[in-house]
Amino acid sequence: MLRLRSLLPIVAMLPLAGCATDRRNPSDIPAMVRIAPGHFLAGSDRAETDAVHYPDLNAAREQPAHMVTVARAFAIGRTEVTRGQFAKFAAATGWAPDGPCSFLVDGPPSRWDTDRAHDWQHPGFAQTDAHPVVCVNTTDAEAYAAWLSRKTGRHFRLPSNAEWEYAARAGTVTAVYWGDRPAADACRFANVLDASNARAHNRGVADPVVTFPCNDGYPDTAPVGSFRPNRWGLYDMIGNVWELTLDCLNANQVGAPTDTRPRNTGDCASRIDRGASWTNTRKYVRAAAQHPDLIVARTSVLGFRLVEDLP
Repeated sequence: MLRLRSLLPIVAMLPLAGCATDRRNPSDIPAMVRIAPGHFLAGSDRAETDAVHYPDLNAAREQPAHMVTVARAFAIGRTEVTRGQFAKFAAATGWAPDGPCSFLVDGPPSRWDTDRAHDWQHPGFAQTDAHPVVCVNTTDAEAYAAWLSRKTGRHFRLPSNAEWEYAARAGTVTAVYWGDRPAADACRFANVLDASNARAHNRGVADPVVTFPCNDGYPDTAPVGSFRPNRWGLYDMIGNVWELTLDCLNANQVGAPTDTRPRNTGDCASRIDRGASWTNTRKYVRAAAQHPDLIVARTSVLGFRLVEDLP
């Protein structure tokens, strides 16, 4: 059982957030869910990361666990931004990401390569407009958010690290928001490294040490909203694609904000990604897991969802 055992009594005394409310939008604008204020325990303890054999350097990024106050309501995307939504922005503005994209090369052992033939329209696998956009970086995501803000008169942006984790956990304190059976139930809630991925990319070899013992049906990205949502109605908060946040990379959580402000000190040439992807093992498929990427990096496992600042 992956729990923050030592801190559960504290969490039990805290109020959970109020109900999340869907803010309906036209189909070309991401549907947003209102998230009420509250408190939550961000990060993990050593029991959680030791249970999945997470390297100490990586584990330190999400530790020590600390209490965060969410003082104001905000809205967050019900799903990740789709390829179709990003395409409307690109068509309207002429936006053309100008850098290469890293992609997974088939065959064991898994390895990554980078070239300019791969981009958000050609990530190396089949997608429709319903799939999450990938091969985009911080600049691309922020340009999309700025365009959408001008188009709608609302204020969209990337989430802070704390906003993302608060929304992902949806009032839960387990390592994943679907409860105490993270491996057995994974394929009902998340697109992760599973049997379908092994067949497509690893010549049918499903290493039981790292592969989830299930078949989610998608060897690459899945259309957004294909799996069960968390308790607040948010889809793919874990799995499908990593999601960009506003926070700079730091070695640990010492000195991290205790509110929802982004952490803007540290290595700000890199940002923190959250949520794991269709290529990820049990080490990363956790609400607390953090992964760094250069702000210029584009990969076939990295996308984003938006936050909207509410009046």
